[in-house]
Amino acid sequence: MMNSARTRLAIAELTATLTTDFDVPTLLHSIAVHARDCFDAVSAVLILRDPQQLAGAEGMQIVAESLRDGSSADPRLHITGPGLSSARDGAVTMIADLDVGEDASWPQYRKQALAAGLRSVRAFPVVALTMPLGSVVVHLDEPWGVARPNDFGQILADLTAIALSTGRVEGRRVSTGETVEAVLHGTTVIAAAVGVLAEYFDLDIAAARQRLVRLARAHDVTPTAHAQAIVEAQNASPRDPGATGVLLAPPELAPPRHIDI
Repeated sequence: MMNSARTRLAIAELTATLTTDFDVPTLLHSIAVHARDCFDAVSAVLILRDPQQLAGAEGMQIVAESLRDGSSADPRLHITGPGLSSARDGAVTMIADLDVGEDASWPQYRKQALAAGLRSVRAFPVVALTMPLGSVVVHLDEPWGVARPNDFGQILADLTAIALSTGRVEGRRVSTGETVEAVLHGTTVIAAAVGVLAEYFDLDIAAARQRLVRLARAHDVTPTAHAQAIVEAQNASPRDPGATGVLLAPPELAPPRHIDI
């Protein structure tokens, strides 16, 4: 059963973030985390349509995901079937229980999802100014039931649309399409930087992502900007990317010896 207090806190945190100069990829990751936690799901994934690629599953990109216990399923489960239909058509798509019913929709997806131990799915469309941009795809390992209302999932999708339509790229206001392209690029950069941090400090992916956010805050930049610095450090010094100092918090300023008044 969903915890109404938890969902209210999630919405409050996300809407508060939207009033700041937020980093779009980081906010999208937070939306995925809240979706998985509040729905008690196996996974919650945010997919966006890549305007530079063809239509269909090939044009869908995973830009944020939250997985239970770090488990991983075939990524095609998120960008095909209900996820693809929701992102393409701008409508909620659902399967209440993959193991029952005579609905013949998405037969290949159903077979793969059941083989992965999944039982139900909801995909909530991300739509801005009537234009479908993607969807928030939530998978459970049990039937969906009636205790998980659609409205929370759609609120998360709508907050995603707001973030994409009001976000900034390098400090300037841009179109929604440009924001989507920047998010797709930023997601790739963040994934690479998280990988560098995970290997360098022997961390799991979740801990490495948290370290990236803390480092960005310490260096007074966005997580995407600091991720770019980490990738550049890795390229400049593959054997020791930490030599540049970007993998550590900046040193604290020494206190003054005396104050002249």
